[in-house]
Amino acid sequence: MVSRYLMLMLFFAVAAAAAVLDQDDLQLLEQFMAAVPNGTALAGWNSSHGACSFPGVRCKNHRVTSVSLTGVMLNADFSAVASTLLQLSSVESVTVRNANISGMFSALRGVDCGEKLSFLDLSGNHISGEVPAFINCSRLEYLDLSGNLISGSVAVGVLSGCSSLTSLNLSGNHLVGAFPADISHLESLTTLNLSNNNFSGEIPGNAFLHLPKLRTLNLSFNYFDGSIPEVVTMLPELEILDLSSNLLSGIIPGTLCSTNTSSKLQVLYLQNNYLTGGISEAISSCTGLVSLDLSLNYINGTIPSSLGMLPGLRDLVLWQNALDGEIPASLSRMLSLEYLILDYNALVGSIPSGLANCTELKWMSLASNRLSGPLPTWLGQLVNLQVLRLGNNSFTGPIPPELGDCRSLLWLDLSGNQLKGHIPSELAKQSRTMAPITSSTRKFAYLRNGEQRNTYQCRGKGSLVDITGIRQSDLSRMPSKKACSFTRVYLVSTSNINCFSFRFLDLSFNQLDSEIPKDLGSMNCLMIMNLGYNRLSGVIPAALAGAKLLQILDLSHNLLEGQIPSSFSTMSLTEVDLSNNRLSGMVPELGSLATFPASQFENNSGLCGFPLPLCKQSVANTQQSKSHKRQAILTAGAMAVFSVSLFVCVAALLICLCQRKKSKIHNKANEALRLQGNLFSIWNFDGGDVYKQIVEATENFDEKYCIGRGGHGSVYEATLQTGETFAVKKMRKTEDESMKNEEQFSREIVALLQIRHRNIVKLYGYCRTDQDKFLVYEYMERGSLSTILMANASAVELDWNKRLDIAKDVANALYYLHHDCSTPIVHRDITCNNILVDMEFRACVSDFGLAKILNFDASSCTRIAGTTGYLAPELAYMTRVTEKCDVYSFGVVVLELFMGSHPSDLLSDLICTDKKSTSLEDLLDTRLPLPEPEAAREIFVFLTLALQCLDPNPANRPTMRSAIKKLSAEPITDDVDYLRADLMGMDTPTHVH
Repeated sequence: MVSRYLMLMLFFAVAAAAAVLDQDDLQLLEQFMAAVPNGTALAGWNSSHGACSFPGVRCKNHRVTSVSLTGVMLNADFSAVASTLLQLSSVESVTVRNANISGMFSALRGVDCGEKLSFLDLSGNHISGEVPAFINCSRLEYLDLSGNLISGSVAVGVLSGCSSLTSLNLSGNHLVGAFPADISHLESLTTLNLSNNNFSGEIPGNAFLHLPKLRTLNLSFNYFDGSIPEVVTMLPELEILDLSSNLLSGIIPGTLCSTNTSSKLQVLYLQNNYLTGGISEAISSCTGLVSLDLSLNYINGTIPSSLGMLPGLRDLVLWQNALDGEIPASLSRMLSLEYLILDYNALVGSIPSGLANCTELKWMSLASNRLSGPLPTWLGQLVNLQVLRLGNNSFTGPIPPELGDCRSLLWLDLSGNQLKGHIPSELAKQSRTMAPITSSTRKFAYLRNGEQRNTYQCRGKGSLVDITGIRQSDLSRMPSKKACSFTRVYLVSTSNINCFSFRFLDLSFNQLDSEIPKDLGSMNCLMIMNLGYNRLSGVIPAALAGAKLLQILDLSHNLLEGQIPSSFSTMSLTEVDLSNNRLSGMVPELGSLATFPASQFENNSGLCGFPLPLCKQSVANTQQSKSHKRQAILTAGAMAVFSVSLFVCVAALLICLCQRKKSKIHNKANEALRLQGNLFSIWNFDGGDVYKQIVEATENFDEKYCIGRGGHGSVYEATLQTGETFAVKKMRKTEDESMKNEEQFSREIVALLQIRHRNIVKLYGYCRTDQDKFLVYEYMERGSLSTILMANASAVELDWNKRLDIAKDVANALYYLHHDCSTPIVHRDITCNNILVDMEFRACVSDFGLAKILNFDASSCTRIAGTTGYLAPELAYMTRVTEKCDVYSFGVVVLELFMGSHPSDLLSDLICTDKKSTSLEDLLDTRLPLPEPEAAREIFVFLTLALQCLDPNPANRPTMRSAIKKLSAEPITDDVDYLRADLMGMDTPTHVH
């Protein structure tokens, strides 16, 4: 049905175009359409129509002038696209962005721009090879090849024919070598972006002598070393200079903004380098500066008061340097200031009172300095403030209750000071204002401390760090954080927050001596509350259980007494620490408290009950009787609550299925399952009709149509009346696992609704009725990879090149899930059973029933789930799921793919300290002949990577981003006998003599 629909679209589009298009252009476009698999281009083109009626194509005088395809899954080869679209003689603009184009530049002898091409955008695809020579491109003004897999160096002369180029973007590739020499001859250049590559060497100053029009220069995330050339800082038209995340050293040039047009510089990013010296006074000459970031360097001296001469500055980011002295009072002149981030320096004095005038402040981070004095009450006037970090200083006095007036406050860290008095109940007042927040243009990460208990060496639960322009791996350079050995990094995005209130409250390591205000229980968005290491007294308020989203609670090292409130049984805590207090009574048996180790309750002399020793039985018989009765009542009550809860859940589920939902549903799972009756969501077809066809096609799910079974259901082949064939996964219906299956069903829909990738099985629709729940996928004719490897005939058909392609497909799918989704997705069950193969041997990852979407708002804790033999070893002793769990499973799958069977014995050898050497030849599937040298080299790279993925320590495993880079790297040498290379020992391959 779908193919017929697309063919009709193609027919009418071509018919309409034929009336107006030049015949040569028409033939080329028809050739291009024929090269696109399944006609998906026409189904997804989203640009406005030109006179020729081709979507995404504009015409003038019967000739094609522009082609624009963005976000269209063409799944086409680059050579087919280029050889067609670039031959349109009148084309001026070609945009094929994020269209899943693959192939190598080497398929073309060069890129011929033709007579009129001025705009070429091929960004966000999978084009590989080296940068080709651009021929006959004197009219080309805009060239964007970013976000591809282009590798090698930029050879001299390949851009020499682009004399009119004004914008060049090669970012996000795998380019190496020195700064491209051809750029120095592009005198019309206004924008140059070489970021996120592997360029190295010094930045040649003479390359910029003839680039007077340059406005944007971005060389970030490379490996350039040496000093910053003065020529670069003197470019007269420069507006954006980003040299962050390199290996640059020396001082900031005093020639910065030394020309008469200096006010044009708006962004100066030099963070994450090795710069020394002081902050140049020359920066104050950049009067148009909006954003300044010098963080993670070795800059010393004081903060120049002349920075106050930059009235338009919004970002002043200087964290992790060696700055001393006081914070200049002149900063109060920056009335546009939004981000003031000065953490991890040696600043002294108090917070300047003039900053009260900076009412646009959103983030004020002054933590880990030597600041002192009382906390100013005017902080409550900063109504736009979202983050206030003043921890690890020497502030004294009380906590100002006026902080409750900060209606946008999400993060309050006052830990590690000398604050006294009470915890203001007014802090909870902010939870009732719920002011929306604006999304941040900067990038932050929450560095979660390691598993060790809090000590005076490592205070608080973690730090919020601005990582704009900083490699996460370079955070290890922070000397002030090494003692904390933080092991987890969570990216923070305010755009994902839908509860605009306190998320983080850390008042630990102070001298607070009051009771805990019960009002804190009304902070309904709070996720982390740390009040440990104080002198808090009284009982723990039962009202704290009202903070329903609370994940981490630390009340340790105080003077709290009485019992742990029974209301805590309703909380879903992932971490709790009540140790070192004066608590008594029994640890609540219900809820999550009894699941934590005894160390979280130790040094409370009157506390007993699991996980602590059992309560003593030395009380009177009447008390024992009451205790037994109480336990019996609790047990009976728990059973009653469970029964009632189950009844309510089932009743609510039935009501939700039968009743039309009129109000808008925000939750993704509910949105995915917002169905009525027998509604079947599949494109825009009649749901009831398709549901009926599927039941008829499978004869009500007869066993003869079953093509596979899983832990939560069976898969059936369904060929509809239209001739279309689908795979239908029918969820198993059992009484004791109904809620679990419901969760699997919802989880798979939510995950797949966010995903669009050629190597992830496509979800066409889902159905939910009183009788059935099933998911409808694209049909993969060859079935699972495990089935193919099991049968000798199909395994032999799966030759080495096909196996390499399958391994790459799985790697690309995981890269997409971990790094390209808006929020990372961990599959949690990567096995050969869950990798499906179609007739063309394209592999797709399937079965997202255990998938977990990672984000800052959700806990990363989970129960153990997955398939034995593929599970990462750390899941045996921890419940936090990360992308590294998928990386381990990927390593197992790669070994199984090339060995032909599950590598159980090899996995055991990896655990042993005394590994035996194993050559590539010893591991390969014996049902196939040995591979040719080129294939052997690629297999060696894959298996070497697989063994790295199987490292017992997840921190040592590569990410899928680095894995893809290793797979696409050029071979170091060609005269190698890869078949006899030692894999287990990771030795250098043996050279052939």
